[in-house]
Amino acid sequence: MEHLYASDSHNHSSCSPDGKDTVSAMCSRAAELGLYAYTLTDHCECQKYELQYRPRVKTAWEEMEKAASGPLRFYRGIEMGQPNQAPEAARDALAGRDYDFIIGSIHNIRGFEDFFFLDYTEEEPDFIDRLLSAYWQELLEVIQWGNFDSLGHLTYPLRYIEGDHGIPVDLSKHKNQIDQVFSALIRAEKALEVNTSGLRQKIGCTMPDLPLLARYRELGGRLVTLGSDAHCAEDLGKGIDVGMELLQQAGFTEFAVYEKRKPVLLPLQ
Repeated sequence: MEHLYASDSHNHSSCSPDGKDTVSAMCSRAAELGLYAYTLTDHCECQKYELQYRPRVKTAWEEMEKAASGPLRFYRGIEMGQPNQAPEAARDALAGRDYDFIIGSIHNIRGFEDFFFLDYTEEEPDFIDRLLSAYWQELLEVIQWGNFDSLGHLTYPLRYIEGDHGIPVDLSKHKNQIDQVFSALIRAEKALEVNTSGLRQKIGCTMPDLPLLARYRELGGRLVTLGSDAHCAEDLGKGIDVGMELLQQAGFTEFAVYEKRKPVLLPLQ
């Protein structure tokens, strides 16, 4: 890693359905990379908790407890998908577990599958804008739910709409709603994640990208986290150095890792 305090706070082991490598392998890779801090955040899709994720959350926690005894500066996290849609499941998933860090995310809005699975080419012309409007609204619901530390991959839908399908999106139409999300995060003293996975995918940029990071800063945003969203050891840490440089360009001097749900501010160096 090029930066002294480079840290990865969003990634997944084989405890997630789409993860490849074990918790042990992910921790070994983090140590090999020389990450200053490493936070593992396996998935919990709350609306699928009883059907699929209850045992996975339990296993992930048990594996992280074992990993926490090693020399690595290791933090135990979880990514809560759609907690606004199933708050009782979210409460159960978090109960009795002292996570260091919780990501709040939306991967699918009500009535739809994950943005990954949607076909954007067979819909009415305003379908994408309506979909995005509903997405921003659900992000506000996650912020209102409140039991999280950083909001994951703000522009997640664009990873598929623009990246995979090549359909351009005019975000200026959504400026007011995005500003509402930023303002709500700031009022709630929650962080905004810089998700670097887009740098190795077709979209080719972080989620969110530099203009949105600069806007968040302009509105008073100070708390930011960084995550590769790696689903295998090979991708761990990828893009973190670039993300740190983008944050500096946007006017930030610090970023956060979380310990016992409290931000630890680190310099972008």
